[in-house]
Amino acid sequence: MIFENEKWSLLSQTILHFLTVSILYFLLSFFVGWIPFSLKGLAIGIGIFIPFYMIIWIIFYLYFRHQVKILNDGLDKREN
Repeated sequence: MIFENEKWSLLSQTILHFLTVSILYFLLSFFVGWIPFSLKGLAIGIGIFIPFYMIIWIIFYLYFRHQVKILNDGLDKREN
């Protein structure tokens, strides 16, 4: 739903998504014990979470950009 809002820029959408996912992930991970409830545990969790988030975001971005290119190429061929 966040990325379907065309009024916001991609940066705004990504920041909102990152904050939402981060808050939910860390609340859940502290609650179930995946990350120790300490400053060191939080630092390690953030150090692991951010690179994984970035990698996954980049993969999805490239995938959907490729899908848009395929759709646009199909429309170009259809117009000619």
